[in-house]
Amino acid sequence: MSHFSAIHEIDAGEFSVRSVLIRGTRFCLIWDTLTSPRDMTRFAEICVGQQCLVVYSHADWDHVQGTAALENPVIVGHVSCAHRFGIEARQTLADMHTREPGKWDEVKLIPPHITFKNRLDLDLGGLTIQLHALPGHTTDTIVGFIPEMELLLAGDAVESPLPCVPANCDLDAWIEALLRWRKHEGVGKVIPSHGPMGGKDILDNTIDYLDSLRRGENRFLPEGLSAFYAATHRDNMKNRSIGTGL
Repeated sequence: MSHFSAIHEIDAGEFSVRSVLIRGTRFCLIWDTLTSPRDMTRFAEICVGQQCLVVYSHADWDHVQGTAALENPVIVGHVSCAHRFGIEARQTLADMHTREPGKWDEVKLIPPHITFKNRLDLDLGGLTIQLHALPGHTTDTIVGFIPEMELLLAGDAVESPLPCVPANCDLDAWIEALLRWRKHEGVGKVIPSHGPMGGKDILDNTIDYLDSLRRGENRFLPEGLSAFYAATHRDNMKNRSIGTGL
C-alpha cells in the first residue's frame, strides 16, 4: 500500500476548519475530526480495513466532534486534552444543543485513549509522526511533524491572518516554540487547521502577530478582514491587557 494523504476542509460558520488524513502501511492517521460525524464520512470510507489513529490537536469543539463516524479508532491527545473532555467539551456541546436543537444529535464525545505530556512518536508504517506539545492557543495544543513528508501539522498553534490568543497564556514560550520550528531544516510544508496553508511563511505570520501582542502594539491589520477575525483581534488585545495587568 502506498502512502496517501488527503485534506478535508469545511465551513464551520464564521470560519473554515480542516482535517488531514495520512495513511501509512500500518495505520491510517486522521488529524482532527472536525465538528460532526457527517464531516468524517469520506475519511471513514478511506480508512475501511485499516486501523485508524485519531490525533486531536486540542479539545476545541471544531476539532473533536466527528470521531463517532470512525470504526474503533485509537485516539491520541495531550493529557490536558483528556482533562478538557471531562467538563469543558461536554458543556460546549450542551450549549450547542440548546442553541440549535437537533443539529448536533449525532455527535458523541470520545476522549483520548492515549495521552502524553511533552512528546510522543507514532509509527504509521513507513511514516512517523512526532507529536509535540505547544501550549498557547490552549493548554492542550499540540503540533505533529512528519519528517518523511517534511510536513508540520500545526493545528491552532499557527493561523493566518491571526490566531486566538487567550488571557494569561505564555506568549514567550509560544513564540519560542514557533521559532524552533521556523529554524527546523526538515520543515517544508505547514498545514494549520484554519487559514492558508504554505511554507514557513505561515509560521512567520503568526510569530510576527504574537510578537506584536507581546510588545503591546495594536498592529495594522489587512483590509477586508472578516468580522470573525476582527473580533478575535479585539479580544486578543483585551486578553493581553488582562494577562499583563495593564
